[in-house]
Amino acid sequence: MKLSKNAMTVLSFTIGACVFISTAFADMALGSGYDRFKGSIKNTAAQMEKGLNNYTIEALYTLKDNDQTLLQASLFNKIDNEKQVFESSGKIQKSNGETSTEYSYSDQKLSIWKSGTEDKYYVTEYPDDLNRKIGNRFTNPFNEKGAPEVEKIVDAIVGNLRDYVQAEERPEGGRVYSGSLSEAQVPAVVNAVSSFGIKQFISSQSRADKNSKLPDIDSDVFVKKISGTAVENKAGLLENVTGDVFLSGKDKNGVQHDLSLNVVLKLSDIGNTKITKPDLTGANVEKVSHSSGFSSKHVGKYKNNIVLEKNGKFVKIGERILEITSVENNKVTGKYYETVKPGFESDYPDKYNFNFEYNPDQSKAMSFFTYTNSKGEQENGQLHPSSSGKIYLDLNIEILDENSYRSNASHPYFDGEFDRVFEE
Repeated sequence: MKLSKNAMTVLSFTIGACVFISTAFADMALGSGYDRFKGSIKNTAAQMEKGLNNYTIEALYTLKDNDQTLLQASLFNKIDNEKQVFESSGKIQKSNGETSTEYSYSDQKLSIWKSGTEDKYYVTEYPDDLNRKIGNRFTNPFNEKGAPEVEKIVDAIVGNLRDYVQAEERPEGGRVYSGSLSEAQVPAVVNAVSSFGIKQFISSQSRADKNSKLPDIDSDVFVKKISGTAVENKAGLLENVTGDVFLSGKDKNGVQHDLSLNVVLKLSDIGNTKITKPDLTGANVEKVSHSSGFSSKHVGKYKNNIVLEKNGKFVKIGERILEITSVENNKVTGKYYETVKPGFESDYPDKYNFNFEYNPDQSKAMSFFTYTNSKGEQENGQLHPSSSGKIYLDLNIEILDENSYRSNASHPYFDGEFDRVFEE
């Protein structure tokens, strides 16, 4: 089972923000401080993937506009690689005040998850003969494809910042890295990256949440200040990273906005993390098959809208259609296609249209189907029942190993949740 979309949003954005903050002032005043700090980051990531038996990691970010909280998200993960038990909980408070929570628990015999505002736990039990393997829930980003090239770019960016941060030895071992950059000290490349990043983030959040109150920052975006600290323990692991980024920009109406982003990452309870299976007595529980979870009741047509933002408004430009044509002996057969209204072809040029057969292998922890995309390339997909009358479709999946995968956006506006069509 993978992390939910909200949880992944929290984690990926938080890590991205921390990388931005750390690269902005990573070259330490302590001689080889930059190499020491980068080595500490690499060591921590490597140990989290393979090395630490169990640990707890927390992430929190808060985005404010003129001291008013626009978005706050937190993620709390307990990971026990030795016992193959994992627990994750997340919370997102949106700009309109709406709050949603996520929860998941997984061991070799059981998976539990609860998503969004729905007051229901979905539970999957696995038979003893399945020999289910979960694998590690953390992937070292420095081992990802293209990581060496990214590292070289980071090295080049931070090369001129070596005098702005201090590295202090701790009496108990390890170091504390700290520092800040004022508006005048922020390099032009950092301003350019931050301008692009904040615009993309606000745009993506607005697409995901039509009631979003995030300001539509349009011009004159620049970094006013960056500050942060990183605490390394005597084992060379980063236990606490805190960063603040202060930006300024104008919306389409010329109104000035002062944005502040606070990011906190904590690594704790190393070797002492305890995970207890949740007690669902009295809770609203729905059992989900460990195979596909589909039955004949799922045969039918499902749709969702293709929505783009144009001229400051949300516009429906087409539809995605998922048809389940048969479910027999656990095999799901169907087709998927997209339609776009005349005049919007250039906004959505790569329409998907394919047939598929999804036949989960019960002896494996994960199963996928293959399909051909609009470019004639073979890709992997997955689908599963969501809440009543809904199906969730995942496309453009990258299989990392037999126990883990990564879902890449098949299109920047793709929405994987489909609603049953009851009336034409």
